[in-house]
Amino acid sequence: MPIRPSARTRIGSGRTDSGRASRVALEVPVRLRGGTALFTGVAKNLGPGGVFVATIRLLGVGEVVTVALDARGDGQPVEALAEVRWCRPFIELDDLPAGVGLRFIDTPLRAAVLSNELRRARLS
Repeated sequence: MPIRPSARTRIGSGRTDSGRASRVALEVPVRLRGGTALFTGVAKNLGPGGVFVATIRLLGVGEVVTVALDARGDGQPVEALAEVRWCRPFIELDDLPAGVGLRFIDTPLRAAVLSNELRRARLS
């Protein structure tokens, strides 16, 4: 009988989902830019290494996007590069939102600034 991975294991990623414990739930609008396409979404949870963005826009795994947030209200958005790690399409009668799991690939400082801004936006 083949061994089936548990729900906490991602095949081929070399990590488990134990990092989810450090994620913060939030609901903050973000803009995503990939190539020439620009679209919006809502950041639903955030961790030190990435963010889940609820959006109906389908993206390809491995695609690189810019995540932008203007939480400060001064017109200067905080941006970070991220890679699409997984996608969840819209499924009627499913409680889980459609969206993408993004892993920050930008410099750690820019990703940390984005994380901070998202967390501050959550509190305001």
